[in-house]
Amino acid sequence: EADSLIICKLDCGDVNEAGEPEEPRTVVAGLAGKIPFDELVNRKVVCITNLKPARMRGIESTAMLLAASDGQEGDDEVVQLLDVPDSVPNGELLSFENMEPCEPDAMLKSKGALKVWDRVKAKLRVNDEGEATYQNDGTVRKIMTSA
Repeated sequence: EADSLIICKLDCGDVNEAGEPEEPRTVVAGLAGKIPFDELVNRKVVCITNLKPARMRGIESTAMLLAASDGQEGDDEVVQLLDVPDSVPNGELLSFENMEPCEPDAMLKSKGALKVWDRVKAKLRVNDEGEATYQNDGTVRKIMTSA
């Protein structure tokens, strides 16, 4: 499993109480061999930043990259990161089409909150236009940015 891990430093738009930028987050992701390294450098990505930090191979990962898979297994699997327009500021909260934006939990620590995330994760899909969507009870909602 260690061969599949990459370590990234990501600017997730975090600011301290004085409004000054925080240090980039360290993210450990199982994307080695799935996404060419040069496609990761200086790229806008979608991150989940309110998950409890996790230690992988002794390194604390403080966010999770959001990617889509074609569902194939092994070497045939195609994985792609979600594209974000360059005009979207780092740290912007994404929303679902035709839903009121809401404030996320500061940290998903409880088992109940993590179960909700697992249910949401299971309903994330990519439509025929390559757009990230949330599909629930026959309703499809695009994931939206300010761009």
